[in-house]
Amino acid sequence: MLVLGLSPVSAQKHIYIVSAGIADYPGNDMDLSLCANDAKTIQWVFAKNKKASTILLTNSQATKSAILAALKKQFAKAGKNDAILFFFSGHGSPGNLITYDGPMGYQSVKNIMAKSKAKSKMIFADACFSGKMRREQRNQHNTSVPESLRNTEVMFFLSSRSDETSIERRDMKNGFFTAYLQRGLRGGADTNKNRIVTARELFNYVSKGVKQISNDKQHPVMWGKFDNNMPVISW
Repeated sequence: MLVLGLSPVSAQKHIYIVSAGIADYPGNDMDLSLCANDAKTIQWVFAKNKKASTILLTNSQATKSAILAALKKQFAKAGKNDAILFFFSGHGSPGNLITYDGPMGYQSVKNIMAKSKAKSKMIFADACFSGKMRREQRNQHNTSVPESLRNTEVMFFLSSRSDETSIERRDMKNGFFTAYLQRGLRGGADTNKNRIVTARELFNYVSKGVKQISNDKQHPVMWGKFDNNMPVISW
């Protein structure tokens, strides 16, 4: 994780979210079990917050064009003291998220985020081999950052390393990553009980939980250009 500074923690004014999840892909070969539920869960968590505005897209709704249109609509509303967040649960590949009708490159998402005035910008991806979505280049801090994103301050929180699957179990409502993510956002990660969950707090909580429930087979990763004390959600 690249830390730009240790600024005091302060809650964002408003947060704009797009939550997308695909369990039912065209045909049967790519179908998953819980990804649509993952998106619904994260949308539900933020929808309970008076500071949040959310858009939910699941299964056939979550096409590339629909997701990009939703991102443009939501993120254009944000002011300089606001935050924007994109959550995705489904398949992933190097440099891409796999939408209902095909791959959607990070560059497309980055271009939209770059135009937003928001102070805090976040992407969460619960996808198999999600670590492979980044095309690595080492910067002066020895932190892996895709070349196309090096000038955009975005926090990436990915469910697994590049050589790992993101695990879901049919007796659960969410995949391992989203299960701990929603618990953390709802207060489980708020270690100092100030009603603000920061990036550092969230990573520590989710990483520990996912490692434990997966018997050390899945390891979330957080990276990008952001402050460790950046608020992810406040209540």
